[in-house]
Amino acid sequence: MPPVSTSKSAPPPFWQQLPRVFTYPMHGDAMVKIVVFALFVAITSHIGFLAYILSRLAWLAFMAYCFRILERTARGHLVPGDYVDDRTNKDRRPLMQVGIIFVFMFLAIMIGVFVGKIAGQIALILVALALPASIMVLALDERFFAAINPVRLLEVIAGIGLPYFALCVFLFLLLQSAQFLGAVLDDFMPVFVSQFLADAVTMYFMVSMYYLMGYALYQHHEELGVDVQVDTAMAQRALAVASGKKVEPELLGPQTQGLLAEAKLGEAAERIENRLKREWDNNKLQDQYHKVLMMDGKEKPIIKHVNEYLPKLIREKRGARAVDIYEAAKKKIPDLTLADSTIILPLATAASDLRRDTIAVELLKGFDKRYPGHEDIPGVYMLVGKIMLERQNQYAMAQKVFQAIVAKFPQHKLAAEAAKMAEIAGKMAAQALSSPSSP
Repeated sequence: MPPVSTSKSAPPPFWQQLPRVFTYPMHGDAMVKIVVFALFVAITSHIGFLAYILSRLAWLAFMAYCFRILERTARGHLVPGDYVDDRTNKDRRPLMQVGIIFVFMFLAIMIGVFVGKIAGQIALILVALALPASIMVLALDERFFAAINPVRLLEVIAGIGLPYFALCVFLFLLLQSAQFLGAVLDDFMPVFVSQFLADAVTMYFMVSMYYLMGYALYQHHEELGVDVQVDTAMAQRALAVASGKKVEPELLGPQTQGLLAEAKLGEAAERIENRLKREWDNNKLQDQYHKVLMMDGKEKPIIKHVNEYLPKLIREKRGARAVDIYEAAKKKIPDLTLADSTIILPLATAASDLRRDTIAVELLKGFDKRYPGHEDIPGVYMLVGKIMLERQNQYAMAQKVFQAIVAKFPQHKLAAEAAKMAEIAGKMAAQALSSPSSP
């Protein structure tokens, strides 16, 4: 059973998360690793062959950390604090990525040698476009041949769609920015310092790149069949909190959400109803209660809630929302009736203002017979007459309705307006009769 509202909690596109992409490595865990690994690489890169090998191993270890960021982000852990890495087996993905890059480059070079220079350049472009998809597949599947399988890579590219190519552009810009900053540092600082800062900058951008790829997978997890471990709405909420945005407290709470997820709608409705006894003025909770009742489909609770909630909305001048509630309930229960006759005219007026005249007319039909002597009858007649005149072009009928107001309620405050409207309707009726008929 899906959550009460899924469309609003759909992941926003990755390009809207770019500020978060750039700031993601600033959390403590990433910064500590960046500084420690960069310092280790800078120290071991220039003190002998064995130390140099250790520096390359350090890079592989840092790549493993980046893969874990990609994987956990793809599974819905969008902020660092909501995930604990419990991996115990060795992570061979960095070595496999090096091997994949070697295979891709070897194929491109062979194409250039045996087919021609232009073909080789085209092959390099295709390799560059395929590499992000290969890294994503490797992060989730952890299989070398899956990550070089053209069919699997095309599935990822097709699942993300055209935004995949925008993703490639952003990744390329991040990579170029890291290389540019590293080159600038080399020109102005001592070798050791520039080496450390250049590696730190490169690692910082690597974390951003892998987070961006992970978020792209998360955004399209349904199309790609990615097993997301966090509810979409909860993931977005955690992301908003981490970004410093003001987030309202969770409305229904985990227990009620759990009941909804298990399709136990009656129990969920009962929990929300009990809360409403304490929070009657909470319209958002009222709306959620209405949605749950509509999904559950039991007529008596729907009728009861509609007749309790609509008067509240009308008193609060929230006519448009009242119309939505009434229309949804009326579709579910065609013979729905409103117990409070005083809300019928304002509800119909709100529907007419929204140009939903079918609802307005249905509400007003037979009002004078259902409620003889009701004080709203002149207003009902006036609204019916205006709908006939302005929307339905029933000028003669509208004139009769306005004349009925004047005849039956000569002392009412609407009588003068009704007389003017009757005159206008009469003129328009006469004009319609005198105009030539359409062929």
